[in-house]
Formats: sequence, structure tokens, C-alpha cells
Amino acid sequence: MSEGAALVLVLVPVRGAQPLRLPLVKRITTIGSDGAADVRLATAPAEWAVVHRGDGKITVHVASAGTRRELSHGEQIEADGITLALESTAVVRERERAIEELVSALAAVDSPDRAVELLLTGLIGASGADLGALILADRDKYTVAAARDKDGAVLDGAHELLSDTIVRDVLGTGERVQLDDVAAHSRYAAIPSVTSLRLGSALCLPMRLDGTTLGAVFLARHGRAAVDDRTLAELRILAAVAVPLLAQLRRTAAQPAPGASEILGESAPVQQLRGLIRRVGPTDLSALLHGPSGSGKELVARALHAASARSTRPMIAINCASVAPTLLDAELFGYRKGAFTGAMTDRVGLIEAAHGSTLFLDEIGDMPLAMQAALLRVLEQREVKRLGDNVPRSVDFRLVCATHKDLEAEVAAGRFRADLLFRLREVTLDVPALAARGDDITLLAHAFLRQAEQQLGLVMHTLTDDAQAALRAHAWPGNVRELRATMRRVAVLADSKLIRAADLGFAGAPPRVDAPTRSPEPSVADDAGLRALIDAAVASATQPLATLRDEVVRRYVELAVARAGGDRDAAAAALEIGVRTLYRYLA
Repeated sequence: MSEGAALVLVLVPVRGAQPLRLPLVKRITTIGSDGAADVRLATAPAEWAVVHRGDGKITVHVASAGTRRELSHGEQIEADGITLALESTAVVRERERAIEELVSALAAVDSPDRAVELLLTGLIGASGADLGALILADRDKYTVAAARDKDGAVLDGAHELLSDTIVRDVLGTGERVQLDDVAAHSRYAAIPSVTSLRLGSALCLPMRLDGTTLGAVFLARHGRAAVDDRTLAELRILAAVAVPLLAQLRRTAAQPAPGASEILGESAPVQQLRGLIRRVGPTDLSALLHGPSGSGKELVARALHAASARSTRPMIAINCASVAPTLLDAELFGYRKGAFTGAMTDRVGLIEAAHGSTLFLDEIGDMPLAMQAALLRVLEQREVKRLGDNVPRSVDFRLVCATHKDLEAEVAAGRFRADLLFRLREVTLDVPALAARGDDITLLAHAFLRQAEQQLGLVMHTLTDDAQAALRAHAWPGNVRELRATMRRVAVLADSKLIRAADLGFAGAPPRVDAPTRSPEPSVADDAGLRALIDAAVASATQPLATLRDEVVRRYVELAVARAGGDRDAAAAALEIGVRTLYRYLA
């Protein structure tokens, strides 16, 4: 421990009493009831303990017990009914920064599985634990949603927590269990997890919603350690953050994974695609999904994963185009604490998190060349190194990639590695554009309409014949994503239960043609749907400004993409924004 670090002695003179916090400034500090002691405690022996600070460490000599021990941040000593712990203000500040960064990171994550991994890493870092787990409860069944040690490695023996008395007590009573010294509690001292995981202290917090215990946070250290009130308060806040994540995981776990049968449509291209999924899914072949943006490539990836033997673990997904190149490296490969400015804790990368599962890399064509080389190395060696770390970690995952680009052309232009392309496309699946799916358009429109009505609590609507004809005639540059957004919008804005062609907002939009026209300056006046949206907002004047702004910008960017014939690079150039900014507006 640094000589210059601000250290605080935390003393609890009697069990249950309020702790006393005293700055540790002297090289030698005496504690006792003697009048000459630096810290006087009426309940202590005359010369209870001596604290030595030097040589980068803190040593405590308890005279009454005749013991001498080094003390680190968060550790404690108990003797004669008195508890002494050490707190480093530098560690506390670092922990607070880590919590702030964690909350910010959670706000930017849209996958509950990834959010749970981030949250667990933050809980372990905030508590100083050696290991941790998030337990998901569903009636009488319990599952480990995530389990890691402090270095981010998957925790061996985590399954034993499911039969653990500590966890079951918390899930059964809804009350926390806090054990500063597990060995001192006969009820828990000999349980399997304590012995196999070498637990010296443990804390298990319930996560409750509307009176129901959804799960628990389990944190433990190999040595004895007390959790002070400040840390406990921070952990309770983070546990509260976990509640909606676990609720979403419970809903996801209750639903069957999307298989080939979940891909709606009866058109020839879709039937051919479903047949390929059934044949390729059970294999470990690397798959490349090719199709225009918004055509449903991630749904196909999830169907491949659901058809595989790896489906018991969640698929790990990332859009390479939506993450800045400087951040994509850390997202994929993870990093070691101190690897770069802001790396406050060790972090597991997505490649490592996909061990035993499927890794889905969307928009692989936007991956920088240097990272392509690193990914190729992982695929060839089947091991990954975190940034700032020389320790290789074995990984076993199935790779599925997707792109809207012509990767052969990208190779010819020097923007994509030919050797990586060979590894990615052991099999290629073409995902058709919505415009090529014929009557599937109305089938999907009805499905999305019912879905929006259920999710938003709306009355049921009926699509008139002219509305269905308009849907089939529309160009759909945004493909399935655009159709879903259209049906959600019209479900809310329709004036009656009958949805007519005029309600769809297609008036003035270009007809579907083989060679789409391009315009570098899309106009708001060209999109009747956008105009109707603004008119409705002005008429009501009740919609929050931020919500209206986001919707107008999204619609305007969609129009620009349509005018560019679906070419997002061209649309971004016309709008004078970066491609990644365009993706963010469309999200």
C-alpha cells in the first residue's frame, strides 16, 4: 500500500455500535484505554493494539491476543469484542469512479446478458470481492445468470451455489445474509461452496420487485473481511440496478429461442433460408449472412444459434459499425486493469464471454483492418489475450457474421482481408430484401401490428385492401426494420380501427423501381409520413420536445437512406455526418 495513500482506521468498539473513522497519519498508532494511547477506547484493554505504517504496508499487533497481521483495504481484525478495519480513501475514490462508469456503460447496453456481465464485474470491483455471481430465481428453479472471479474468468464450481444454504436462505426469506467470517457460523461453515470456493467471508443480497424475489447477488472473499456501511449502501444501489435486468432475463428465459420456424414468411427465398438454417444450425460451421440493412440478419443468427448444441448459453452480439474503432478493440478482446487511461477494473471481452456459445459480429465489413488481423489470429489459435495482458485464454465459440457489403469488392479494394473472409464464410446465407418477399410483406405487417397493439395496450386494427396494396408497392429501403417502425407508428396515429393507405404516410414517396434514384439533399417535404408526424405533434403540443426531436431526426435520416438507394455511406455523406452517427440515429 502506497506510503502517500490517505488511510482511515475504522473502529467498532462494541458489536452493533456506530463505527469510528480516524485518519491514520502516524507511523505508529497505539489503541487502548490507557491515557497515553493515541486512540482511547474505554471498552478496550489498556494497551490493546499497535498499528505500524511503513515499507508500503500496514501491520497491526494485537497485544492482548499476541498476534501480528498485515491489514489491507477492507480487511478487519476482531479481538476482545472490538473490530478494527482499514479503509483507503484512494480505493474508495477509485470505486466511486468505477460505479459511475458502470452506470454509464449500463445505460448504453441493449442486451440484458451483456448488461448482467457488466454489472457483475462492477459489483465485484465495488465490493473488493474475489468472486461473485448473479443468481436468477423463477419459482422453485434457480440458475446462475453469471459467475466470475475478480480477474473476469468464468468461475469454476459456480453451479454449487444453486444448492448453497446461503443463497437459498436469501431467496427464501428475501433478507440479506452477511458473513464477515464464514467459519464462525456453523450453519454455513461446511457447505459445498464454502469449501470448494475457499470462502472466508460472504455477502448475499436479494433483488426484489413488487414483493417477489427475482434473484440474488452473491459476493465473497477468500479471507475474512467486513463490509462497511458505505460499501453496503453502494452494493444495494447496484443490486437495485440489477432488478430490471433480471426481470428481463426471466422473460427471455421463459420464451423459446427463435428457431427457423420463427422467421415468418412463405416466399421462396424465405423457405430456402429456413431450410439452410435447419441444415447448418446444428453444425459448428462459421456462417456469413449477407443481405441489406434491416432485413433481419440478427434474427437469422439467433435462429442458427437456437438450432445448435450451444443454445443453452446466450448468444453474444455486437454491431461493429456502431462502436468507434478505438472502443471496439476493448469490447471484443477485453482488457486488464491499467491497460489504458480509464481501465479501472479487469474486463472480460465479448470473445471470451462467448466461450461455449455463439459470437455474432454484425456489419463485419466495417471492422478496421488491424482488428481483422487480431480476429483472424483468435480464429486460428482459438485463444484470446486481453488488452494489456500477456496471458492467453482458450476460447471455444461458433462465429456468425453479417454484412450488407460486397466483401469480395472490399477485398479487391484492400479494405478487407481475403484470409479472414475465407474463415468467415464456410457457409453463406443470403437474407432477402423485404421488397423481394412478395406477400410476406402483408404477413409481416399484420404480425408487427398485433405486436405493437399488445406492447402499447392499443385496440386492434384492420388493414384495408388499399393499405395492403400500398404496403406491397412500397420500396422498403429500410426493409423489415422500416416495416416494423411503420406499423408501430400507424398503430398509434391511426384515427380509426381501419388503417387505410393514406394512414401509412407513403404519399409522395418514390415508387419501387429497379434502379433507385439518389438525391444528395433529401427534403422534409418529400416525406408525407414525416410531415404528418410534425403536424400531429403541433396540433397536440403535448409530446416532449426530446421525443419529437429524436423521431424527426430518425425519420429524416431514413429518408436520406431511401434517397441514396439504401447506401448508408452515401446517405451519411449527403447529410455531412459520419456513418457511425447515422447508425446511432437509426437505432
